[in-house]
Amino acid sequence: MGIRYWLIVHPLDRARDLIAGGYAQVAWGSLEPLDRMGVSDGVVIYCPRRENPEGEPLRAAVQAGRVLSPEPYQSGAAGRSPWRVDVEWLPDAQFGYIRPLRDMLELTRDSKFWGEQLRPGWVELSRRDFEIFEDAVRRPAPDPSGFVLRALQEGGVYGPGRAQDGFDGDRPRLIR
Repeated sequence: MGIRYWLIVHPLDRARDLIAGGYAQVAWGSLEPLDRMGVSDGVVIYCPRRENPEGEPLRAAVQAGRVLSPEPYQSGAAGRSPWRVDVEWLPDAQFGYIRPLRDMLELTRDSKFWGEQLRPGWVELSRRDFEIFEDAVRRPAPDPSGFVLRALQEGGVYGPGRAQDGFDGDRPRLIR
């Protein structure tokens, strides 16, 4: 079976626990849809609120990652054993607010009441939607430092007098 993509819904205070613990679980710790997840499946955490039940609205994806566990497992004390899968979350994520993404996502496009499908606490995503969410939460790479920019302008990574393509002479050097 191929790689699948999932969005799970939690308030931010619970999502932080999942991220810190390196796992995913759905509301109430149920087995579904974790029993459908496989290694390398993509998972996005979406937070409609900061806290449950009446917390301040957030409406943002807060993390994305890939499933590591081949099967779900139960964790916790007797009587309260939620089902989980281990997930490798992005090392440093930012909030990906839903409003600027709504017209791009298949999940939300052409649906005024798209939030209704999130009521079970999870939904399967298309690959495209997963990639949009993943890009939204991934922090951009830092800008290169002034030192690096000067080094590239002065001689590139190949040094002064050496052309990038391996030829010397009057040919211009390309700096990529």
